[in-house]
Amino acid sequence: MLICNPYEIVIQGMTNNGKRFRPSDWAERLCGVLSSFDQGHRLSYHQWVRPILVDNIRCVAVDRKLEQISATAFNFMMDFAHDNDLRILDCKALLEEQEHRQISLTDAVAQENIEAKHTKQIDSSTSAETISQIPVSQLRELKPAEISSAFAALHMLHPDIRDITQFQELVTIQQAEGYRLLGIFEEGKQNAVTVCGFRIVTNFTAGRHLHIDDLASYHLPVQDHQISQILDALKAIGLKEQCKCIHADSSVSSDNTNMHHLYLKHGFILTCHKFSFTIE
Repeated sequence: MLICNPYEIVIQGMTNNGKRFRPSDWAERLCGVLSSFDQGHRLSYHQWVRPILVDNIRCVAVDRKLEQISATAFNFMMDFAHDNDLRILDCKALLEEQEHRQISLTDAVAQENIEAKHTKQIDSSTSAETISQIPVSQLRELKPAEISSAFAALHMLHPDIRDITQFQELVTIQQAEGYRLLGIFEEGKQNAVTVCGFRIVTNFTAGRHLHIDDLASYHLPVQDHQISQILDALKAIGLKEQCKCIHADSSVSSDNTNMHHLYLKHGFILTCHKFSFTIE
């Protein structure tokens, strides 16, 4: 049975050292980045990006035409694969590999159990050895040409913005209004793993201050040491810009309880309620 087309590139949910990629719904999430709503208001995958299952391994098939119509979207897919050390094969190579690969059901189940046990051990570990393995990272303010590198992280916060081109347009509009982006990049990765969108504003209530519009990470939950890096950088920027304080918006949804905890942990206090009204 044909599982992919000759003109497709397949991103396989296996790392180059043979480990299964997590979370289990990563392929649907990645395809969802370029999905849209059809005329019946149903979510539909992009015609040139689709999730597939090969030997019980989740994969994403990317049509080469995508590179022609949107190099930005295509590069985002490839950067995601490279950043997470996922295997990239063309369809022919994948099919040839499947013909020569025979793994018994017992072996597959055993391997899955081993991986699940290993993942659980990693998640529950709080030892000094684990802390020492934090990836080397670099924090910097993003230049206009680097806007797309913030998409992966900010998409976690704003899933309704599914098109990279639209994302870039919205960022450009906001930049004209003073919006700036900080990004943390892990060594060897093209996309920022944690991103902060902020601006310097002045009003009667707070005077001149730094306002955090967005703070999101591709890592869930957001890692505390990266939040510390971001906030330290914002404090330095605030001092340089002669700001009196830092304000932050954070949704009241239960999904954001971790962010609320982190803000409070780093010295922020709850000073007001924010009300909103939808204009129809």
